[in-house]
Amino acid sequence: MIILKLTKTNYSKVLRFAVNSLKKGKTVVYPTDTSYGLAALISNKVAITKLYKIKERGFNKPVHIFVASVSVAKKYVQWNGVAEKLAKRFLPGPFSMALSLKSKNKVLKKLTAGTGYLGIRIAKNNFALDLAKKAGPITATSANLASAKGGFDSYSSKDLLKQFSDKKHKPDIIIDAGKLKKVKPSTFVKLSTKGQGNQQEVDLEVLRAGPISEKQIFAALK
Repeated sequence: MIILKLTKTNYSKVLRFAVNSLKKGKTVVYPTDTSYGLAALISNKVAITKLYKIKERGFNKPVHIFVASVSVAKKYVQWNGVAEKLAKRFLPGPFSMALSLKSKNKVLKKLTAGTGYLGIRIAKNNFALDLAKKAGPITATSANLASAKGGFDSYSSKDLLKQFSDKKHKPDIIIDAGKLKKVKPSTFVKLSTKGQGNQQEVDLEVLRAGPISEKQIFAALK
């Protein structure tokens, strides 16, 4: 693993290195507004497969993607009015939405784990946003081993090394932005639709509680 300390003075240089590394099929640990995330370009099938091996995670478990903007998200999922309201209120931020996948891309289908729904994330973190802007959409999964393998959310390079240093498969690069504030994993909701046009109904299900409460979610929809 290559560990790069991120500072104000080397920000552009480290960002450029991370972007180029992702484009070469490498996996990159990066800071977010919650814990550290593990990035692979969603356009690289080999890198995605490597990511699952690093996390020691089964392919029956979905992985979210991180995009730089709502306009990019709309290219991959079936957007709707409820998603628009929630995005305006909570994105960028610790909030993820699973929407019906509209892309026929095989790698994205793999990331849905057969559910047909793709998780979308836009973190409120400058480095994460710049990474997705420069490299393109990346995976938004947390940088840890699967929970069944003893994994835990990583908020520092110490946490990362504790989990990966003795593993066969490990991240290629760690962008060390220091110790992150301990924030729960993003609130995660699923938006499923029924019907068409004016007859369309959207069902909202909270799949994971997090920093944004259910009360805040429903208040945003009024």
